[in-house]
Amino acid sequence: MSKKKQIVEFRYYEIPNNEMVLALLGEAWRRAYGVGIDTLHFHNFIEIGYCHEGTGEVIVDNQSFRFEPNMFTIIPPNLSHTTYSDKGTEGYWEWMYFDIEKYLNNTYKDDAAFIQKLLTQIYRKALLLHAKDHIVLDNILRNIIREMQTKDTYYQESVKGYMQAFIVELLRLDDHEEKAKRTKQKAVQISAALDYVGENYREEIKISQLADACNMSESHFRRLFLESMNMKPVDYINLIRVQKACELIKKSQISMEDVAYKVGFTTVSTFNRNFKNLVGTSPYQWKQSAENFEGKLLNYKISAQKGW
Repeated sequence: MSKKKQIVEFRYYEIPNNEMVLALLGEAWRRAYGVGIDTLHFHNFIEIGYCHEGTGEVIVDNQSFRFEPNMFTIIPPNLSHTTYSDKGTEGYWEWMYFDIEKYLNNTYKDDAAFIQKLLTQIYRKALLLHAKDHIVLDNILRNIIREMQTKDTYYQESVKGYMQAFIVELLRLDDHEEKAKRTKQKAVQISAALDYVGENYREEIKISQLADACNMSESHFRRLFLESMNMKPVDYINLIRVQKACELIKKSQISMEDVAYKVGFTTVSTFNRNFKNLVGTSPYQWKQSAENFEGKLLNYKISAQKGW
């Protein structure tokens, strides 16, 4: 478990001339990490650690995070951290240090403000990521490791290109997180409308009523709902009604006409049309093969509500 550290060690590294990366690779880095060490440390460059084997914890500013194989860390310079293997085990990590500031200064020589903006985004926090969740970043890092291991012809040019891709993906990661945050905020704004539909789907529902429930103008509500749910409000209402119809069909023996009216459709033809649009078959056909609900309609619902 993590402990409060009294001493923080500064580990200064130098990147060799004509290289973009200092790479600490190979079997020398298979070890029991943290044995006999009770201090955090920090570096002068951004540190990329790639875990091939082992489990344990990474401590960043006295916060603990579990690690396992195929995870990688991205630690900004001057941020205190350390790594501990689980007791009685070894970890196999490989490490890389990038001079991102030098790279950006060489690339954007006349735009100091833009360089500072990029550095602020890249250095804003430490990251512990899993390869399966960040396939592009994982491939970039694996390719850099491969190039630095083999040092084949033009490897320096190759690493420079991968470094550019690495920076871009870090910036995109930040952008994706911000978009996800905005999407979640939008979903919260329309949550009252979702609750209203869930409680009143049997009745006639006007879009103006949903907008009023969210204290919005109707035009603003329609736009926000579409951005958040990837569907129009009327389509969401019909989706909920068809879902409720499926539940009734599975649990009762009432007629399809009664099902349609009980879930809020005013005519059987409207019910049949919406049911087929969403499920891919008529209510009568679906009744003979009820697994279509899980196989089609539920998946559609997940897709429609993606992002919140």
